[in-house]
Amino acid sequence: MQINILSSILSQAPPGEFSEVVNDMRALLNDDELICENIERITAKYNLEQFIPIAVTEHTKKVLITEHGDLGNGYFLDPVQNVSFKFDHLNKNVSEIQPYALETSLESWRRAVESALTSYVKKHYPDGNCSVYGKTYGNQKVITACIESHKYQRNEFWNGFWKSEWKLVLCPLNAEVLGTIKVQAHYFEEGSINLTSNVDVKQNLSLKDECEGAAEFVKMVENADTEFQLGLMDNYQKLDSLLKGLRRQLPFTHTTIDWNKIINAKIVREMDLAQAIQESKSERPNFQ
Repeated sequence: MQINILSSILSQAPPGEFSEVVNDMRALLNDDELICENIERITAKYNLEQFIPIAVTEHTKKVLITEHGDLGNGYFLDPVQNVSFKFDHLNKNVSEIQPYALETSLESWRRAVESALTSYVKKHYPDGNCSVYGKTYGNQKVITACIESHKYQRNEFWNGFWKSEWKLVLCPLNAEVLGTIKVQAHYFEEGSINLTSNVDVKQNLSLKDECEGAAEFVKMVENADTEFQLGLMDNYQKLDSLLKGLRRQLPFTHTTIDWNKIINAKIVREMDLAQAIQESKSERPNFQ
């Protein structure tokens, strides 16, 4: 029972705060043995879901840790450099880098999509990263593109991330585009507010050559991202208006009320009243 609760809570840890939630769970459960036995598996699952970016070698483009690049037994694929590597989920260390052969039948499409998507991410996501994979599932040839961008501002009491996953299913005459976009933000100054929003996208794309097809695919991604972002801004503006309607209005002085002064003044009045009553009792004549 405890392990299910631990796994569920850690899987919902806000972006950039996984270690803090682990420490909180240690204090609550008071069972380090249970946590040590399961923390590697839970961390691996969390890293895969978060698309965490890793630099396999120095001065190279970062690769995302995703299920699409998972080769099993702790090994992952870097499709940009055509290498596999072992990844330590707990310490985020890379080791055992070696060449890896990609599917040649999809490599021209994969590279075309990777080139177009990398340019798009570099232009629109200052802190963003992306990885593109190509794989055949039975008779289906699928290009999978993953995007991740995050901003951790602990000093300003907020963290957030944007991630999306896109599949380009190649068919003889056209292609199907399937996408999922997810945004999560956590604000924790004098409270805790967690905002999560996601959307699914499904469209068709007329097949052309690799370069034109990749450009059209990335254009679909850009349009979906823009529409989703505009929708988020509209919803947050409505939410802000609603919260302002519930907020206590300022007095005519246009300053906030100092509740400490009011409480102190009330205490002083009560003390003065108690003293006055005591003095009146002592001065009351005794007719006995």
